[in-house]
Amino acid sequence: MRIATVHRSRMTAESEVGSVKLSLPSQTNTTNFAVGDWVLVDPITRALVRRLERRTLLQRRTAGARTRQLIAANLDTILIVTSCNDDFNPARLERYLALANEAGITPVIVLTKADQVAHAGPYQKQTAALQSGLDVVSLNAKTHEAVTALTPWCGPGQTVALVGSSGVGKSTLLNTLAAKCSDRCRGSRSCGQCG
Repeated sequence: MRIATVHRSRMTAESEVGSVKLSLPSQTNTTNFAVGDWVLVDPITRALVRRLERRTLLQRRTAGARTRQLIAANLDTILIVTSCNDDFNPARLERYLALANEAGITPVIVLTKADQVAHAGPYQKQTAALQSGLDVVSLNAKTHEAVTALTPWCGPGQTVALVGSSGVGKSTLLNTLAAKCSDRCRGSRSCGQCG
């Protein structure tokens, strides 16, 4: 199963039959788990047996803490979302890039609200200069073209996280991607490409 939520004294995981509340051994420290971890679970008791080795781990330092906070595990791509307006902040993008690079996760910068500026080119150029070979995509998060633009990173079997400041269009983009998936799945339990 794959960890879906981590709380102080409980965790849930996604299984082939849907969401499952895990039974945790008495000495389990949930801070050692991250969303996206793959775990072995007893199929009858739903008891957590052990966590499998991670491919990637996104984590951050928190002020005053001795250990790092685990954010997500086993990601393939981080979509770093920012908008073509006053929220655009290259220093903030560099911090997100540092987190992605340290974790060994492919970063992609997504410039939203490109339809609200005369030219997105200057934003793209400034962003692309932050790191050699960096993929930068500008889009209107409300359109079908946004789905097409992100297809290279959002295909079957890929795990993607969206990060960025409040108000830059993460929820709008997620809703657009989910609507496309819902259209594909209409009439069936799962299309096998969603998740």
